[in-house]
Amino acid sequence: MAAQQEVITFLKGDDALAILINKKANGLFLLLQNFEAGSLNIEAGLKDYFINHHLGKRLFFSIQNSAHIIYQSVKKTGKAIEEINIVDYGAGLGTLYMLAGMLNFKRVVYNDYMPEWKSTAASICQALDIKIDAYITGDIDAVLNYGRTENFSFDIIASRNVIEHIYSLPFFYEEVYRHNPQAVIFSTTSANYHNPAMWLKHYLLHKKIEKEQYLPVRKKELQKLWPAILPKQLNELTSITRGKAKEDFITAIKNYQNNNPQVLVPYLRTNTCLPDSGYWCEHLLAKEEYKQIITAAGYKMDFTAGYWDTHYKSLSMNLLAKCLNQLIILIGKKGYLLSPFVNVVAY
Repeated sequence: MAAQQEVITFLKGDDALAILINKKANGLFLLLQNFEAGSLNIEAGLKDYFINHHLGKRLFFSIQNSAHIIYQSVKKTGKAIEEINIVDYGAGLGTLYMLAGMLNFKRVVYNDYMPEWKSTAASICQALDIKIDAYITGDIDAVLNYGRTENFSFDIIASRNVIEHIYSLPFFYEEVYRHNPQAVIFSTTSANYHNPAMWLKHYLLHKKIEKEQYLPVRKKELQKLWPAILPKQLNELTSITRGKAKEDFITAIKNYQNNNPQVLVPYLRTNTCLPDSGYWCEHLLAKEEYKQIITAAGYKMDFTAGYWDTHYKSLSMNLLAKCLNQLIILIGKKGYLLSPFVNVVAY
């Protein structure tokens, strides 16, 4: 007789939804542990990324996060899971859309800005026999337009480590509110401004990305748009346009040329982005700043602490993580001062 598979606790709770999600999370964990990703007919770089970043040492933590996001989002809607249309926004090659696809949602939609991620995700789900109703590329307007075209509204817009990369958060929340004021927008981000360690990590990351990648791109773009630009003007305008993209980038150049006042980038800090698209924007926002943006769009906001991964190979790391998680619980509402990520929930 075959040994019974051990049930792992990805999500605590004895209600029917928690039990269902935990059961499916166990199924996904088993699927991905035994998945021969090397046999996938996808681009080598994306295959390596998926194997090294999502099938490796953080697999448990990834599925755990996905289970928590789905559970809390569904509870927040007040609807039965069978009535809910959900999109994994900026999904990449994570596990949120996979787990959602194993549950009995009304619709599950995958989204990412990059077409190559979409096609790779589709290949993975096909190999795993996980049903996703649609794969959409583009920003939030593309996602919402798909819903309008198909004559439905999204009830949940969920994402993991995406909110800090959205170029215009006011536009994002305002667009979703116009689409469905009752939608739950559940975002997690490791860009936790209130935890000194996470703040420093992102501060240094932003500085490195700006110096090595985005600043040189801005200079080239400025020289292309203004061939006669002088070195002094180039240096000044390169600094002025940090954090600006698309029409904002073009407007900044025109304002500089005409000696007009510049429109400041909100919450600039270490923020930086690619000037042509705003893609991979890097934000580091405080709780009150998120609240200001979200409430201005028409929603209410919850801002809560995440938790540390307790499934490292190192026993000492796991012990430290468990101690920190207990402290987060003891601190209560301000547990985000110690957490590695935060939940930013608009509803």
